[in-house]
Amino acid sequence: MTKYFKKTNIIIMALAVFIIMLLTGRGRQVKAASGYSGKIYKSAINLKSQKSTSAKTIKNLKKGTKLTVYSTSGQWRKVKAGDKTGYVAKKYVYIHTTAPKLKGSTYHKGEIVSSFAQRFVGNPYQWGGTNLNTGTDCSGFIQSVYKSFGYSLPRTSSSLRSAGRGVSYSNKQPGDIICYDGHVAMYIGGRKIVHASSKKTGIKISSKANYRKVLAVRRIVK
Repeated sequence: MTKYFKKTNIIIMALAVFIIMLLTGRGRQVKAASGYSGKIYKSAINLKSQKSTSAKTIKNLKKGTKLTVYSTSGQWRKVKAGDKTGYVAKKYVYIHTTAPKLKGSTYHKGEIVSSFAQRFVGNPYQWGGTNLNTGTDCSGFIQSVYKSFGYSLPRTSSSLRSAGRGVSYSNKQPGDIICYDGHVAMYIGGRKIVHASSKKTGIKISSKANYRKVLAVRRIVK
């Protein structure tokens, strides 16, 4: 009977934690904030009504045109230029790396960092790179995202295992660094990570944070 009550209490406690996570938003994926700033770079390009090169051209955008970026899907970004909203090829959009201010609890600060990191999904992977727009590798991605918030982090995936302070995998929260053998990623909630994955995929979101053996989880924000 004692074992039965102990098991029942464990189930009740686990259920209570789950309910709290749902009510507070903990456990849900943090998504990129909509409406961040960018500009057209490399060359002039056309603003399209749909995500297709054959779609109607809404407006001709010169190099340097300021944009509001709403989202990224495949090879396209939804943007607003002046009073016109449409789609442009993502490779022509430079996303500004000025980060929002960190405020609130440690958890909320982590959400801000992870939301910011997702602005760069779809951008290229570049071995040895640290540029969030033109190319970065896995550790360069993490280092550069946190640099935008004023943090100075180590450069390699192995050295990042000692950055900040360690937390258990079960206590991970958005913004935490997930360290693997030869790779690092950022946890964004909902069991998902954002990372500079490979030359083929670039910066992307993966649906399983423990898709590889996790060696360490490091929390940077305080």
